[in-house]
Amino acid sequence: MKKQFLLLSILMIISGVAFSQKPEMLNKADSLKYGWWDRTTQLGVNLSGSAFSQNWQGGGVNNMVLGGIFANKADYTKGKGVWSNDIQLQLGTITNYSKDNPKETRKNIDRLFLETKYSRSINPKLNWFASANFLSQFVKGYDYSDTKRPVISNLFAPAFLSEGIGLEWKPVKHFYLGLGGATIRQTIVSNKTVENSTYYAGQEKIYGVERGKSVRLEGGFQLVAAYDKNITDRVNLKWRWQTFTPYTLKTFDHNINAIITLKVNKYINVNGSLIGIYDWDQTGPKGLKPWQLNGGANLGFTLQL
Repeated sequence: MKKQFLLLSILMIISGVAFSQKPEMLNKADSLKYGWWDRTTQLGVNLSGSAFSQNWQGGGVNNMVLGGIFANKADYTKGKGVWSNDIQLQLGTITNYSKDNPKETRKNIDRLFLETKYSRSINPKLNWFASANFLSQFVKGYDYSDTKRPVISNLFAPAFLSEGIGLEWKPVKHFYLGLGGATIRQTIVSNKTVENSTYYAGQEKIYGVERGKSVRLEGGFQLVAAYDKNITDRVNLKWRWQTFTPYTLKTFDHNINAIITLKVNKYINVNGSLIGIYDWDQTGPKGLKPWQLNGGANLGFTLQL
């Protein structure tokens, strides 16, 4: 009797699990009731170069450019809520070969960006959201104006971590504007090669972080605008602008990233990128102009997953 009761119990549990499973989903609208994943992944490699004979009179230097990009966007939609996750990884180098300096390799792009955000609809064009994003780089950066090549930046030096809640206006699918009214930003300098670099000798702060500390904490407003659209069947434009200001409104920091991609065929594309940074804590101590710009164009191999 006990065995029969145990068997009956197991069958009831199995039946309950079976009937509690999601029904057949015929379209996306049905799936939104239970959760719907929408993912796009881009993996790309760019390689280019130039070579000159020793008697070439037009001037030039032998060089090779190598770069890679990995981008992943994943959105989970359920009812009125959307959980979005964005990863953007970019790293590229250029190597010059000449008689005076047989081989010299420098970075031409270096970006590590991660973001997670949950938003919930208030009306068809307005959401409230909570988000966190992280921005840094992968490898060392050097001051090439100094023959000793002191290190000026590295992984986690600097790095920026921001968490905020606010309102998001999304009039169309490919554009949104978000205001984080309650935002906390941590500026991180936690890399000994940067902290001990001769470039910062005698300075009390590195990227706004006091010596002896690893983090600078600020509260303020954050504004983010993002655009991602296929302009034509072969051309995609995406850009993201993020600005932060403390509650005193004394300073504004800006970060801009834009990529335009022309699809030649299924695997080959031409892309151009632009990164812009305006941050007085990064350039002010050395008397440099606050705007930093980096741009480039590449022909490469891209795989959409």
